[in-house]
Amino acid sequence: LINSVNNRMRNHIIDPESSPSGSSDTFYLNQPTPGYDNDPWFDGSDSSPIQTKQAKTNSNISNINLFPNIPNNYTSNNQTSSYLSYDNDDYDNEPPLLEELGIRFDHILSKTLAVMLPTKQITEHILDDADLAGPLVFCLLLGSLLLLSGKIHFGYIYGFSMFGCLGMYSLLNLLHHEGIDVWRTCSVLGYCLLPVIYLATISIFISLRGLIGLSLSIIAISWSTYSSIRLFDAKLNLQITEQYWLVVYPIMLLYSCFVLITVF
Repeated sequence: LINSVNNRMRNHIIDPESSPSGSSDTFYLNQPTPGYDNDPWFDGSDSSPIQTKQAKTNSNISNINLFPNIPNNYTSNNQTSSYLSYDNDDYDNEPPLLEELGIRFDHILSKTLAVMLPTKQITEHILDDADLAGPLVFCLLLGSLLLLSGKIHFGYIYGFSMFGCLGMYSLLNLLHHEGIDVWRTCSVLGYCLLPVIYLATISIFISLRGLIGLSLSIIAISWSTYSSIRLFDAKLNLQITEQYWLVVYPIMLLYSCFVLITVF
């Protein structure tokens, strides 16, 4: 009985193209499923109702504007070109990367020349920015030169620099009513290490433990102290107050420490 039923089903489920016209008792493979005739999601095509619903759902989702503030013709050629040109204008107007990082070679050169040429006239605008790129390079250069002399003093250099900058920052803000920020204090004291760097360069070739070394050490300390006090004075006008020598003395002690680790 089961075999006869299966044979009858195989004989009736045939391909619609090979089906004789007018047959009413034949089941077609691609015949629409009953119950979906009035379904708005089903249009009677060869695809199944579920696939047709999914395709129309995807079509409706693609037409939804997720960003109502952006027009629908955003992807048009004219609109896209306008947005691309706007982005290009922003990139063209951006400052250079080194300037964003605070590294400006013209400021580094002007402060270096102010230290190298003690007689050069300087203005208060020389400390408009707290440039720390130059001081970091000078501290690293001093440590490298001492390393060539067989002295590993990187820890001493950064230790003296940190405590010296914090001490001078506290002293200047206690003595002067205007005060100065800590970054400008570090910038001034770092740039004025340049005479000590000259002394460290000389120590590679000759020994400084003698009369020549003593004379050069005094010159380096005086040069660094005078250069730093000039820069502080350009910002705070220390010469018109009684606090000038109170600032000179601790600066001289700070650079004496750098000279001592250079000589010995």
